[in-house]
Parts: sequence; structure tokens; C-alpha cells
Amino acid sequence: MLRGLRAAPGTPPYIPPTFLNLMARQKGMVAIEILTTEGAVLSSSDPGRVGQADALLAGNPGAAVRLKAGISVLAPLDRPRGSNYATLAAYRPIQDKSRATIAVIRVSTEVPALGSVDLNLTLIAGFQAAGLVFVLVLVILFARWLLQPYRRLVSAAVQAPGQVPGFGQDAGRGEPDYLVQAFQGVLDKLRAQEQELTRLKGAGGAAAPMAPPGDQLIGGMSSAVLVFDGGGRLTVLNPAGERLLGLDRAASIGRKYGDILGRAERLIDLIERSLRTGESLSREVVPLVGADGKVTHLGAMISPIRPAAGPERASGPIEGALCLLADLTEIKALREKVGLKENLAALGEMSAGIAHEFRNSLATIHGLARLIARQNGNGGQSAQPPREHAETILREVEGIEKVVTDFLRYARPVSLDLSEVDLRDLVETLVREMSEDAAGVGAEIEVQGTFPRIVADETLIRQALRNLLVNALESFDPVGPGPAGKSLGTEARRVVLRGLPESGAPGGVRLFIEDNGAGIAAEDLPHVFTPFFTTKERGTGLGLALAQKTAVVHDGQIEVRSQPGEGTVFTLYLPPRPGGPAPPAPL
Repeated sequence: MLRGLRAAPGTPPYIPPTFLNLMARQKGMVAIEILTTEGAVLSSSDPGRVGQADALLAGNPGAAVRLKAGISVLAPLDRPRGSNYATLAAYRPIQDKSRATIAVIRVSTEVPALGSVDLNLTLIAGFQAAGLVFVLVLVILFARWLLQPYRRLVSAAVQAPGQVPGFGQDAGRGEPDYLVQAFQGVLDKLRAQEQELTRLKGAGGAAAPMAPPGDQLIGGMSSAVLVFDGGGRLTVLNPAGERLLGLDRAASIGRKYGDILGRAERLIDLIERSLRTGESLSREVVPLVGADGKVTHLGAMISPIRPAAGPERASGPIEGALCLLADLTEIKALREKVGLKENLAALGEMSAGIAHEFRNSLATIHGLARLIARQNGNGGQSAQPPREHAETILREVEGIEKVVTDFLRYARPVSLDLSEVDLRDLVETLVREMSEDAAGVGAEIEVQGTFPRIVADETLIRQALRNLLVNALESFDPVGPGPAGKSLGTEARRVVLRGLPESGAPGGVRLFIEDNGAGIAAEDLPHVFTPFFTTKERGTGLGLALAQKTAVVHDGQIEVRSQPGEGTVFTLYLPPRPGGPAPPAPL
């Protein structure tokens, strides 16, 4: 529900188009509009749209019913004329105090990444359709070539029937008998040639294997194609498969699938299952861990290869398996990012009011506790217990206030204050500020790598890095033995903050925060970014959630890898943004 709008009961609110236009430009939106529940445009950041009908609500009664029921609606991806990017529109109901929907707000924004994915999927479908047409043309040409000898035989039988011995001698025999006799002669010649080839093969050795059919066709496909024989050995690998799996075709042909796909255990299990049972598998998503530890998500389709023809095809022996792979990492990441943004918005709307009231109550308790401490509990007399209670109340209230502040920072929508940030200077200043915290646990913070200048919200990036460094330092005990029972004398405690600029457009960077602390248990690893989830006695469970939110609002992402007893690595990725530093001039 939008706050602050005033209108007569049951009447949609009116916002001037100039205000909507200013709001759209400030928020980086394409358009913001106020609609009636029937889909008519009441006000719009584009004044020319006022009075027109909205395409989605006018043509989709189901969407209008959902909005009247108080449910938000997300429109399909659209690529308008004159725009370089695709746009995504969202509809949200505006309700009065009785929770009745009186109007609808529509916002649309450009989504270059989703548009690129949509275009890529369209191109892939086009290439596949072209490939099928090409194969169909080849089949037609092959059929014409196969029937060409028959046509020649018919023509020869019609034009020169007397050349065939015995033709016309028997009055009961006609043209069909002549064709049968002609085909029988062809078959006799083929048998003679087959015997000659068999003799030559026995004398000169086995002939070299021919290239598999369709090799040129699959070579141009963007999806990875792998073909295994009945023994599980690779026989076909196209260039896309070499790039996606990091294989060398010459070194991989002839090897078993278990040897060349060792980093994709799930894919190995699927291929083994298809070869063993003859089952076709589709829409499978399998993870592939790269040499650098990065996980790529592959969409896999595996089909068994059986005899080409004959009644025994369905139940015939399995001659091999065909495996098609496509990279779904970007699509999966986009889906997760959109879902996370929706969850953050819902959490902010739900919790903002509760946190506000909670904070007011804390302010009252805080004021009373200060009054008790100032008057010493009994008008200035030396009564120690009331003073100790007041000081305890103050400490607890300050701790609760910190939790509420962090929670509001996490729940409240973020408006980015973008500027050019000297990441090297920010990191060095932050490490100096945290040197005492590191000394308290006997650890040292090291700075390695390259830190480029980026366009970001400096305050949010500083807070996210601080939270990640605090989390790394808290993995060590304040004193005593190191992680996994190792003393400080045998293995120094250290935290490494390393920068790695992204290739391509300037301004992108990956920041690695590595420690050799106690690590994170496997069952806790999926929940480390969940708000209020913590395994520490005094932790709030909001530090890593705030770091993840910072990554999301910058269109980046954060990942974690950890092994208990060996340490943890957090990776914060910040993509290039418009307005970043220009690339260096060529020498």
C-alpha cells in the first residue's frame, strides 16, 4: 500500500504527471503511471498516455481480477520500438483503509540483462530451426539421389527393352517382370562388388573410420554436443563443448565419460543411467565446478542411441548416448536476483512499521534509565544497586538499539548515492581502522591484488567490507589455540582482502575476503545470508545479510565457500556501472 496519498473514500488518488516524471527520472524508471482498476490511465510520467487504456489490464481480465484482490502482477518482458533494451513492468494495487483496491500503480524499468537473455534464446531457437530445415533438405536430396538409379532403370526398360535377354520371348511377361529382372542384375553386381571389397579389406587391413554424419552441422551449434558409444567412450565433441567443459577434442576422443567429466558428478550419474537403462533425460540442471572454484549451472538433455531402423528400435540394444548441454548460469542468477529483490521489498514493507514502534518504546526505556542513573536511584543518596541496574539497562538498550538500527538499514529501501570511489584508498583506510580488532584475536589483515576505481555508493561498500572483515575476525578465538586445535605458533592467523579487476568494461571488480579460521559447518552454509541467523553468542545475524543487500542493489552478487577447520572465502562481485572510469588510452 502506498503511504501519504490523500483522496476521497473510494476515489483513486491523483498525482500530477510532472511529479511522476520527476520520480521516474530520480529512480531510473522508464515510466510511472496511476491507473483505474479497469485499466484507464489517470496520471502518467508521460502526459500523452493520460486517458489511454493499459494494454495488459485491457487484454487480460485475470490480471485485473488479481489486482482487485490485492495481488501484485508482473507483466511479460517487452522490447518497445526505439529502445535498445527490453523493459519489465510491475502492477501493484493501491488500497484504502478498508483494504479495497481503488487504483493501480504501474512502474516499468529497463532490464538490459533479461533482454539479452531473451534475444539469445530467440537466436538459439532460430539456429535450431535452421538446422532442422538444413537436415530436412539433406534428407530430400538423399532420397532423390537414392531413387535416381530406379528412374534410370525405368527409362532404360522403356527405351531399350530388347537389350534384356529373354524380354518379349514370353508373351505372359510384361514390364514389371522386366524391371524385376533388371533389379536382379543390379543386385548381382552389388554382391560381386561387396565380395571384391571384402577381399581387398582382408588384404589391405581395415579401412579408416569415416567422420560421423552431421559433423559439420553440430560444429556450428552454440550448445555443447557430446556423443558416447555403448562403452561410454567419447566419439563426438563439438567446439561449443570444448569451450563449455574446458576439454581438448584431440585428447578427449576415445576416453570414458568418467575420466573427462570428473568435475560434474551429477552429469556422470545421468549418462551412466541413460546407458544402463536406456532412459531419456531432459530438463536436468547439473552443477559444474571449474578449476577456479566457480560453479557453472548446465542444462542437460541425454538420450540413448538405438538402431536406426527396424521393428527392434524401441527395444533394441543401446549403441550409445547423446548429450546436449547449455549454460544456464546467467539465467539462474537472474532468477535468484529477481526473487531476492522481491523478498527484500516485502520484508521492508512488513517490518518498517513494527520496527518504528519498537524503537519508540526503546527511547522511553532509555530516557528512564538515564534518569535513574543521574539521580542515583533515590535523590542523590549512595544506593549502589539501583545505579548498577540502570547501567545494565543502558547497556542492554544500546545493544537492542544497534540491532534495530541494522534491521532498519536492511529492511528500508535503499537509494544509491553513486560516486566515483577510489577502492584502494577505501580498503587501506578500513584495514587501518580495524587493526586493533585484528590484534585482539592475534590476527593480521593483508591487502593483496589490484583495486580499481569504481562507481558505487561508498558508504554501503565500506559497511559491507567492514561486516565481511568482522565476520572473518570473529572466526578466531580471542586468545588461546587457533582453529582446529592449531596454536598461533604453528599457523599464523590471517585475513586476506584481495582485489581482482574484471576483464572487459572498466569498473568491475571481484573482492575476496579469505581467512584461515574455524570455517562454517556444511549445514549452516546455505543460511549465512538469512537475516537474524547466527551461530555466535553475541551476534545479531544481520551483518552478512546487509553485505548481500549491498551487492544486490549494485546489481552484483556475493558468494561463500568454506571448509570446517580450513577457513572461509567470501567473494563480492561488483559489475561495471555507467559513468565509470574510461579505459586507458592505447600506447
